[in-house]
Amino acid sequence: MEELENKYIDLILMRCINFDQSKSLMVHCELKEHFRFAEKIKKRANELGIFDVCIHSEDHDEIHEYLKNTDVDDIVLNPLIDRSDWERYALKGGALVFLNSNVPGLMDDIPEEKMNKMVNERAKSIQYYRANASKYTFPWCLVTLPNERWAKSVLGNIDNAYEKLFLNIMKMCMVDRENPVEAWNEHIRKNNYYKNVLNDLDIRTIHFTNSLGTDLTIGMPDEHVWLNLDKPDAHGGMIITNMPSYEIFSTPDYRKTNGIVYSSRPLLYNNLSIEDFYLVFKNGEVVEAHAKQGDKALKRLIFEHENANRLGEIALVPADSPISNTGLVFNTTLFDENASCHFAVGRGFARSFVGYENLSEEELVKRGYNVSPVHVDMMFGTADLEATAETKEGKKLIFKNGNFNI
Repeated sequence: MEELENKYIDLILMRCINFDQSKSLMVHCELKEHFRFAEKIKKRANELGIFDVCIHSEDHDEIHEYLKNTDVDDIVLNPLIDRSDWERYALKGGALVFLNSNVPGLMDDIPEEKMNKMVNERAKSIQYYRANASKYTFPWCLVTLPNERWAKSVLGNIDNAYEKLFLNIMKMCMVDRENPVEAWNEHIRKNNYYKNVLNDLDIRTIHFTNSLGTDLTIGMPDEHVWLNLDKPDAHGGMIITNMPSYEIFSTPDYRKTNGIVYSSRPLLYNNLSIEDFYLVFKNGEVVEAHAKQGDKALKRLIFEHENANRLGEIALVPADSPISNTGLVFNTTLFDENASCHFAVGRGFARSFVGYENLSEEELVKRGYNVSPVHVDMMFGTADLEATAETKEGKKLIFKNGNFNI
């Protein structure tokens, strides 16, 4: 495990973020038990010549206790939820690494009004970060570490659950390969084939169907592009913002989605579980939403955030992916979205539009770009998912039995 940890850290620093161009680094740590790993990242960064390293430490358990014992009107920006370190390092173009770890059900006893108040208060400390993260003005990457509670929720109450989940994560991130950096470079080269084919097709609409009942047609904007997982930062270096990532994605026209879509994996939103849900779209807008678990949270997300009732992303992920092939549901978006085709409600990606660099936000909106304060991924892919694209040359089955057919 020690050797794998060291290889994981090198993958993060040497490939996920454009570290040779950055003079500073912030590591965000969500649980106290991961502080040791954050310190190892700091030490390795120092060895590579970067000495401006900040570890920003939060703790989900402390935040839970704060929310549990504080009236909603008394929730204010405070050291527990303040993320101004993100802002400081983003403003100076530093690299940001986020150590993500899910604690299932931790916030289930916290009223959603309190969760929303916390999110809104916290947003006050990261305004520049929020406005620029999706533009990759600074390099950043979200990576995952296991914890004991999460491991047992995924694998059951078995011996060595933590170690087994850790080894699964290392395998899904290709850290178990002889050269993880080259393994990811090769994966990106292979994915570029599918990206290029999709771009050459000049897709107008995609019709998705599966045995869950999904019957959804998504309209694509004129002059859109499909993107792979690596992205250029402000220095021109290619970064990987999600580790792992197996998606090829684009931004649909927010006005042109119709039909019904059923979830295939649970959604964890603000640490609240939303399961077995469906959405009904008409002319781009969600007109009906229902979940067997977390229905209130789903409706608040969709209907109480500006333009969260419209799409901002569509992503194609083969069912035959390393994450899907584990046969596990991880109950964390970073992994589950990379095991399944998914869409996101809310904010779109400006980079999905040809010539976006020279377009104002108003011009992007005219082309079909969705503007929203949120971006939440929802999984709908299955092993029997089919997708038929209407292209410049007619209809083409681009997804069959859950995998690419191009």
